[in-house]
Amino acid sequence: MRVGRRALKVTIPRIPQTRIDETPVKASPPAAAATQAPLRPSCRCAQGARAGVRRRTRRIWTWFRRTRRERSSESSIDRAMADAEQSGLGLHLRVQLAVLAVVAVWVVAYYAPARSVPGLLVVATLAAFGLARYVLGRRYGRPVFWAGVFSILEAALLIGVILTPITFPPNWPPQMQLRLPTVFYLFVYVAGTALSYSPRFVVWTGAVTIALWGLGHQAMLRLPGTVSTHSSLIDMPGLSPTGSLELYLDPHYVSDAAWRTQTVLLALLTAVLAAAVARSRSLLRRQVTDHLARASLARYFSPNVVDALASAGVAGMAARRQPVAVLFADIRGFVRLSESLGTEATIELLTEFHERVTRIVFDHRGTLEKYIGDAVMATFGTPSRGVDDAGRALRCAWQLADETHRWSRERVRRGCAPVHVGIGVHYGEAVLGSIGDAQRLDYVVVGDTVNVASRLERLTRELDVELVVSDAVVGRIREEGSLVGLRLDQLKPGGEVHLTGRIQPITIWTAGRDSTGRSA
Repeated sequence: MRVGRRALKVTIPRIPQTRIDETPVKASPPAAAATQAPLRPSCRCAQGARAGVRRRTRRIWTWFRRTRRERSSESSIDRAMADAEQSGLGLHLRVQLAVLAVVAVWVVAYYAPARSVPGLLVVATLAAFGLARYVLGRRYGRPVFWAGVFSILEAALLIGVILTPITFPPNWPPQMQLRLPTVFYLFVYVAGTALSYSPRFVVWTGAVTIALWGLGHQAMLRLPGTVSTHSSLIDMPGLSPTGSLELYLDPHYVSDAAWRTQTVLLALLTAVLAAAVARSRSLLRRQVTDHLARASLARYFSPNVVDALASAGVAGMAARRQPVAVLFADIRGFVRLSESLGTEATIELLTEFHERVTRIVFDHRGTLEKYIGDAVMATFGTPSRGVDDAGRALRCAWQLADETHRWSRERVRRGCAPVHVGIGVHYGEAVLGSIGDAQRLDYVVVGDTVNVASRLERLTRELDVELVVSDAVVGRIREEGSLVGLRLDQLKPGGEVHLTGRIQPITIWTAGRDSTGRSA
């Protein structure tokens, strides 16, 4: 073919960038194919690289969301444990103040006024330390940190009071302080840390007390006139029992053996308390984890199913047959509504509908089985039967219809499209329980009763009514005996109808919008 001198201008259509491994490229027409330049290898590489980047980005984003959910669960547990620590330290403060109050009464009752005043000042100082520690922990966070800081001051003050004869005459030898039972205040002080849920605080307080007590003992050894032995008096060679007794009764005698025994006992007490607090903390963490797991189950199961799972376990939810009332509710004309509303408004509509249905079903002690797009399935009498299952199902249907009327009027006032629902209720035997394998279990209710209830809901469109109830529901309600709030007089007999898939006809009762909207 001969081409003239004027260049032939060919318009090449722009192909949108898509993944080359997902969208097939249509063959170009012969004329365009003759003039279109072939895709260069560098372009193919660039498109492949971009596709790989998108795949890796999606993979990273999926990992990030999963990690964020796990961290959210862990952070919830950590927050609960931090609250428990704060609560435990608050209990520790209350008990400490109570003990100090008892000590103050003891000092006032059994000490002379001149001797009681220094003791009361010490008690007031320890109470002020405790209050300051708690307030700082509440205001600035990290309550265990502030408790650890003030434990140094409290232990130093307590040991100083034990070793200093502030309530005794001036000529009283300071070494005699070690003979008094006031050393037991150290054990009470360390034991009080067990009220917290922090084993770190227990270990820290015990270590600080042991260290400061050791420094105090060294200070007593260096006082003028101090008499001391590094070993037990009984084990000293060449020392008679009388000589040992005389040395022990010396007012300036300081026993190294007694200090070592007290240190070992303090260390053992700290270890035992830390182990006990760690075990309590582990049990608390398990309880918090179980509570969070129960809360997570409540997102997918109704409260009564969660209670049954928590009390009886999976074994107690084995499949069985029992009579139940089944309710289906569906938004009428949802496809037409969703086309006119758009994606975001449709999601908002479904969310508002599901929130209302969930609240009403739970108010009537029903089990919300599943959301099926714009439809909802609820059961009454699961996982355990009640004496008024059919009555609660019908009351739920009436309230759901009334609530939908109120909601529809609110939407109309806002300039939105009205909403109408169709509700079907049936009562009969069904198979219910947990089904699945070791990897996943699901709680289901299946059987002819469920199928009939679903078809009764669909029947509302054909009959142009809002509520269709089977005669089995009405008959069961009369057997139950309680007719309050059931509005049976507003149900109109619908005769016998043949449902798809069933041979035997079923007798129904209906209610239109005029009946259901009466109480709205």
